[in-house]
Amino acid sequence: MIRPFLAALVAVASVAALSSSALAASCGAGAMPPEMFKTYVAGVQEALNEHGFKAGKVDGKAGGQTGSAIRAYQRAAKLPVDGCVSKELLDHLNFAQPKVYARHR
Repeated sequence: MIRPFLAALVAVASVAALSSSALAASCGAGAMPPEMFKTYVAGVQEALNEHGFKAGKVDGKAGGQTGSAIRAYQRAAKLPVDGCVSKELLDHLNFAQPKVYARHR
């Protein structure tokens, strides 16, 4: 009984780790130093949460919840939807007028 549970838990953890690194890799995060990317991710997570887009815990890790929140924000702001963390996204979150908020804050 415990073995199937542990196998499922390991599989879920592996997929979560892969999706986080896959999101970073698919968005060209390798072009900036890891600590800088982590700082951008944390800033985007904080701003998304403030705007009512549920990015989850502000931890600097670009996981699935962060990617979903980015895509939701991009759709609401009528930006190209790629789910990527970037300086341009962070600037839009912080400086664009009028502000874009989630429908259900």
